[in-house]
Amino acid sequence: MLLQLTSGLLFLTLLSPALAEPPILHVATSEYPPFEYVEDGTLVGEDVTTIRNVLDRMGMEPVFLVVPWRRAEARVRSGQSDMLFSLTHSEERARHYYFTAPINTAQDVFFTRTDSNIEWQTLDDLEGLRLGLSSSYSYAPEFMNWLETADIEIIWISQHRPDLTGLRMVAYDRIDLFICEQTVCHFLLEKFQPVYPELANIEAVPGMIGDERAFRAAFSRKHPDGEQLRDRFNQALADLNRENSD
Repeated sequence: MLLQLTSGLLFLTLLSPALAEPPILHVATSEYPPFEYVEDGTLVGEDVTTIRNVLDRMGMEPVFLVVPWRRAEARVRSGQSDMLFSLTHSEERARHYYFTAPINTAQDVFFTRTDSNIEWQTLDDLEGLRLGLSSSYSYAPEFMNWLETADIEIIWISQHRPDLTGLRMVAYDRIDLFICEQTVCHFLLEKFQPVYPELANIEAVPGMIGDERAFRAAFSRKHPDGEQLRDRFNQALADLNRENSD
């Protein structure tokens, strides 16, 4: 009888790792299509797929929380959530996060009305115009430095969907230009033109603002294992990228 009981306990011990639930990682984000957005009640998008695949390789189960960007950042900075995506690196943000390797790229451009005839070679060519910016987005440092002395009217947009609001403000001639990540605003123009026909009169202005930058994920510095999780994430991401390139 004792031998049978011992054998049973040994069997359960060997089986338990397979039955154990993967550790939970609380991940905060905000809707930023096509990188991350909610469709039919499910969080989808290019970066969502990457995050899911990497965390699966790490043996972790993500629990996503989709909230306005400022709330998402506040939660991760305070340690209420463990990880944040997608965002660009800055020295100020690095005080709060352990940034991962790039998961995608960002290219900022201006959008304007098709009849505006606005062209630019240097940022100074835009002086005297009305420029809309998203209050939740981190723009290229050289662009932000230019804004400090530029003779230009700046309109900060903080609505729930600042990029869509910015494009509509351009369409209604409330601003002359809106700066936006080009993939995002092209996606919004295509998706929402049937709902807002005025968007048919919006186009991108040739010329990229600053260099191409990287979108990353970031782990909270409040997490006791934040730095180690970042390192594991980077290794799993590198393995995934290598397999996809083979």
